[in-house]
Amino acid sequence: MTYRTLQAIPRSQLDPARQGEVLARFCRVCESFYPPLRRRHLGRPVLGKDLVSAPCAHEGELFVPGADWWEEAVAILPPPPAEEAPEAVRA
Repeated sequence: MTYRTLQAIPRSQLDPARQGEVLARFCRVCESFYPPLRRRHLGRPVLGKDLVSAPCAHEGELFVPGADWWEEAVAILPPPPAEEAPEAVRA
């Protein structure tokens, strides 16, 4: 048995300093991740629901840039290293 995982998050939900490369397309309606090269919102997401009995309202539509129902999903970068506080000045 294989478990699929995707270390990605919708771009709008992550601080710009921690955004990496684009890994997928995220549908805001069905909350599923689709491959970045796929042109249409069709079944079999990389991660998410694949319900034939209840398809997404945008099933079959093109991932047109600027559409409000989807956005890019990006890799999560590690947080920047914490800056060390300067040592107290000795008198």
